[in-house]
Amino acid sequence: MLDSPTSFHVLPMHAASREVLALPDADRRAVVASMVKHAGADGFARDSLTAVAPMAWHEEAVVVLVMLVWLGGPLIWAFGGLATLVFGGWGARAFVVLGSLALALHPMPGADFGRWLGGTRFTLWLYKYFSYRFVWCDDDMDVARESRAWIGAGPPHGVLPFANVLSIPAINTFGFRAFRGAPASVVFRTPFLRYLTLFPCVGVDRTSIIRATDAGTCVGIVPDGVAGIFRMHAAPRGEFVALRSKKGLARLALRTGTPILPAYSFGNTQVLSCWYDSFGILEAVSRRLQASLFVYWGRWGLPIPRRAQITMVFGRVIDVPRVDAPTDAQIDELHERILSEMRCHFDRHKAALGWGDRELHFV
Repeated sequence: MLDSPTSFHVLPMHAASREVLALPDADRRAVVASMVKHAGADGFARDSLTAVAPMAWHEEAVVVLVMLVWLGGPLIWAFGGLATLVFGGWGARAFVVLGSLALALHPMPGADFGRWLGGTRFTLWLYKYFSYRFVWCDDDMDVARESRAWIGAGPPHGVLPFANVLSIPAINTFGFRAFRGAPASVVFRTPFLRYLTLFPCVGVDRTSIIRATDAGTCVGIVPDGVAGIFRMHAAPRGEFVALRSKKGLARLALRTGTPILPAYSFGNTQVLSCWYDSFGILEAVSRRLQASLFVYWGRWGLPIPRRAQITMVFGRVIDVPRVDAPTDAQIDELHERILSEMRCHFDRHKAALGWGDRELHFV
């Protein structure tokens, strides 16, 4: 059990201005520090962190249109392409095949573009759309800034882990750490959806993650992955996270001596709904293909996320010793510590975020 905190803090990224994003790091640090709100040992009051960020109609319209491309594009292209391949002529079929290859393989901008994108009005509008914020206790933010490069683990996945996507520009801009996301490999080649990787990302494989952390860059993962999507509807008032038997993160951290930042992503499961069969067929096929096969929808029944509030809560970096050949007992011990701290942060902050009646379950 973690020690009781003496102070609570929230950083509402959605409250920043475009001018703040454009400031040099030294000047931005002072402004960001002034944006942080604080509470004492009792924490923030129940439901006190539930206000929806205001945004202009044109800001919301731009976000909706971009989301329709990012999330609607894959559905439209997949179903339209399948229908064309089955019922279309040879010319139409060739167009679908060549178009799919072009959309999946065309070159993407590099990390410099991602850093620029993180400082644009569009990214600020994304923060506003989801009322995006970080919440932590005591000096956990300072420790995360000063620690050796860590792997951040912030379930649940939901249909699409927006809290984790937004953490990429947010940590680079407001956390003052070099940070990359690590999505599933299929995301890099999925038409339209791959544009989410315009925010700097690395592969989710062991080699890519360790190469990044060895270079001093922190990496964020969604540890429940594809399995998390198929646990969304386990109970109406609970959060079910498929992590009980997934010990790969603990094993990797021990073998490489990489610190872990335990986190939890409030709101990932609220922005989109999904349908999948109750027999587990789509889940089994998705696991086999390492891709997510299901139907999803949000606002107006379209593939547009709802304006649910999204908050990333995180704890203190777990320093992990390097063990070349960790035993099962060592892996189990670290794995249980990661789960325990995730649960602690969930329970510690849920009331202030409007989730006071919900329980977290690891399955």
